Amino acid sequence: MFLAEGSRIDSGRYTTNSNSIEFGPWHISYDISCILPSVCSTKVVCERDDDQFCQFCLYCKELSIPHFPDMVFPKNVLRLDHTGGAKIQFNPLDALRRVACRLDPIEVSCAEAWLESRPDAEKAKKPFDWTFSTDYKGTLSDNITVERTNESIDFEILKRKDQILFYHDLTLFEDELHDHGVSKLSVKIRVMPTYWYVLQRYFLRVDDVLVRSHETRLFHMLNTDYVLREYSTKEAKAQDINIPTSEMKDGDDVVPLLPVKEKNTEKLFINTQIN
Repeated sequence: MFLAEGSRIDSGRYTTNSNSIEFGPWHISYDISCILPSVCSTKVVCERDDDQFCQFCLYCKELSIPHFPDMVFPKNVLRLDHTGGAKIQFNPLDALRRVACRLDPIEVSCAEAWLESRPDAEKAKKPFDWTFSTDYKGTLSDNITVERTNESIDFEILKRKDQILFYHDLTLFEDELHDHGVSKLSVKIRVMPTYWYVLQRYFLRVDDVLVRSHETRLFHMLNTDYVLREYSTKEAKAQDINIPTSEMKDGDDVVPLLPVKEKNTEKLFINTQIN
């Protein structure tokens, strides 16, 4: 195993810092960069009839939601690439695609304040989830077979004090909901001598209203041909939690206290490509 890190300028004119590790047949890497601009960075490029869009115009073109979170990190990406050709990725664009699929936005007084601060969103002609709740579980390549399973992640293995070979925590997007809470999607990767583990968490706190969490966990043991993926949703009304929502600074403070609304586990089988 070895680490490699560096920086580069990508085609979107972003300075991107990268880091990676080789783990058995897996190449695990992440990129981190700056926040998505709020306007088009170059009219000349984006008025062309091709795919050479700036990142802002790319998001406008690909997403059907009328407004983006205050902070989107378009180049913050976690990649897990198998030598057999299979790919698993976590990125903000695909995560925000799932926001448009939700038609049950939270209608509270602070929602009106949020919409008033964003005229474009207020003029939307279809329901829009202003909390940016997403059920995104990661992006899989076609050569990964997904099957439901009763097998669960062994959390006792995760508790062991093994050496951490590789770790990072990436924010994909975040919005402060017009100072009425927080909506945040982040993903963590941890590589140990015998396994790798990913936790992606969507965390929503609407002050004095509710707290919600959507968590995706991926776990892979070295020398096995599959990845376990566990997806769970948790939610509680503010009145049912003993901690004032305004004091919840991070998901770790409250997510363990939330009741589970949904949970399922799948096996992701890696179908090796034969040349």
